[in-house]
Amino acid sequence: MYATYLAGVFRSVRFGIKEAHGRGMALQFNYLVDEGAIEHNRADGTFRVNLGKIKAATRQLTGEIMTIQAQGDYSRAKALLDRLAVIRPEMQQTLDKFGDLPVDIRPILLTANQLGGR
Repeated sequence: MYATYLAGVFRSVRFGIKEAHGRGMALQFNYLVDEGAIEHNRADGTFRVNLGKIKAATRQLTGEIMTIQAQGDYSRAKALLDRLAVIRPEMQQTLDKFGDLPVDIRPILLTANQLGGR
């Protein structure tokens, strides 16, 4: 489950951090890296989940975010985002490797009226 989450982080952040989804995923990723729950292998550029730390770090981050929300602490939220909702060099190096990968599929969604005419 955690490995799938880690892959999803890169999929979301790949499109940038100007949108809330990418920004939030960057924040989560960097927090987990700082806590040692996600480890970067500098030799080969890969990341791995530290199963001994991920659960506690996820719980800590959830508690931090929920406390900020409950208290309506704008300055604390801004400080957290400013510090963690960034693309660090290690992540950018990995994202650069994805340059030739196609983006997600682009489905053509039809309305019921459009389908009725077929």
